[in-house]
Amino acid sequence: MSNHEGIGTLKLECPQSHPVGRILKEAPHQQVVYDPGAQVGPRRFWPDEQDQPRFTTRCSQCDRPVGDATTTLQDKHRNLVLNASETSEVATLPFL
Repeated sequence: MSNHEGIGTLKLECPQSHPVGRILKEAPHQQVVYDPGAQVGPRRFWPDEQDQPRFTTRCSQCDRPVGDATTTLQDKHRNLVLNASETSEVATLPFL
């Protein structure tokens, strides 16, 4: 059994289970980044000013905006990163 503490991927989905991106930390020494997906755009450090106080993005399949409080997503990702036995989790973002 390996120790994965310090890394984690929070997979973001719309309410219809379409992927809308990932919040990830691939190594304990790296910063957290938002990955919208290769077809949507490049990775960027997360959260940045535009993500405060609410993180929003758009579901490319539904063509509707989704989002949640940045602090809520930070807490979910932090708990995942601190969990040595889990490396990924899904978070469903409500339509806005």
